[in-house]
Amino acid sequence: MGAILGFLDLAGSVALLLWGVHMVQSGIERAFGPDLRRILARAVGNRWRGFLAGFLVTGTLQSSTATGLMVAGFAAFIDPVPALAIMLGANVGTTVIVQLLSFNVTAAAPLCILVGFLFFSRGVRTRQRDLGRVAIGLGLMLLALKLLFSLVDADANAPSFRLLFDALAKEPVAGALISAVLAWAMHSSVATVLLIASFAAKGVVPLPAALALVLGANFGTALNPLFESGADLRAERGPPGNPSNRALSFFWRLLFLKWIAPLMMATEASPARAVADFHTLFNLAMAGLFLPIL
Repeated sequence: MGAILGFLDLAGSVALLLWGVHMVQSGIERAFGPDLRRILARAVGNRWRGFLAGFLVTGTLQSSTATGLMVAGFAAFIDPVPALAIMLGANVGTTVIVQLLSFNVTAAAPLCILVGFLFFSRGVRTRQRDLGRVAIGLGLMLLALKLLFSLVDADANAPSFRLLFDALAKEPVAGALISAVLAWAMHSSVATVLLIASFAAKGVVPLPAALALVLGANFGTALNPLFESGADLRAERGPPGNPSNRALSFFWRLLFLKWIAPLMMATEASPARAVADFHTLFNLAMAGLFLPIL
């Protein structure tokens, strides 16, 4: 019974994290959606502008899935090369909030929620209320991370959790595939990587296993635009390229993970920061590899 309650607590905290991500994304879409679409539309003629636009839009929106669906909507007048460049930029952009939240900033949760509530309840303009929604969402994300940290502290030594974490440590390939499915189901690499970082921060998942989970999360979230781009063949030219790029990077980095993990541990003492840095470096390396040869 205790194990069931522990998993329910974990699932509830993850659901709160996902809802916070959703509120941030929906608030930004409502406040700046047309502006973000115009930025993407102006960047479709050049891969370098496309990469920068993908980074800026996704760094603001914090959803590479949403950016991918926007790109699919431009199918009538966009070529595959700038479309893929936008997605490479989007992959880097989605690491921004992970970098921010990998620091110990959970104490700011009440302040974010309070500021968001005041903006939302007293705002006379629609955009001001939307920014209030963003602040509330950010506060909920921080609150969810605080809950996750406390749950991991309390339940890390429970037999059921210990069995799960030991399995993830011993089978990095299986763990990466499970993480890919989780990120695809959650529609969010941000939430998945933050969950992995919380496990790594408390030492319940060793860093090499955590980095394998990050690789899986990056691959899984690339599948969402592929499955949701619609039946238009022109819309489906771009989305398959992004998971293909990630799949290639996923497999060869998985092969070298036992050498990469010690380097990450040597350069970053905090496991949570190491997870966030690896997430960013993975996407930067992928962009550097594929952008010139798209």
